[in-house]
Parts: sequence; structure tokens; C-alpha cells
Amino acid sequence: MAPKRRTIRLKFPNHMQDMIQFRGLNVEHVKLAIREPDWTKKTFQGRLRACKQVGRNKAVRVVYYKDGFRDSNDYIVITAYYSPSC
Repeated sequence: MAPKRRTIRLKFPNHMQDMIQFRGLNVEHVKLAIREPDWTKKTFQGRLRACKQVGRNKAVRVVYYKDGFRDSNDYIVITAYYSPSC
């Protein structure tokens, strides 16, 4: 039996909504990077950086932070972009 995927809710500030279209980001790739990252790194003020390989020469990098309390699955995405690898 496959493990149950946890539901996450992403919140995008206005500038990030514009960047999604400008950069041609797939929101599912952003979710995957948060849910199942290849690596994560804590940064300042509780922010996290994550990276997920989504193709042979394509990875998505995301900077985000948790919105609310520990048990919340709400995340605010600060930025996201594609790069060749993690």
C-alpha cells in the first residue's frame, strides 16, 4: 500500500503569482519540492530552501516558510525557479 500523501496548501504573495507565469513554473513541481525534497536547508527567519529534481536536466528550487503553527500544512512561497540540477 502506497503511503498517504499529506495535503499541503500553498499561499503565493502577489509578486510570486506574477513570477509563476513569468517563469513558466508548474505549481505541482513547487508542491513536490516542498512535500518530497531532494534536500532542504534552513535559512534566516525560519525560512526553508528546498530543491527537487523534476527531470534529467531540470530541478525546481523553492524558498518558503510555514504559515501558522506546527501542525499546519499551510506554506507561503517566497520564490521558486527552475535550475539545471539540485
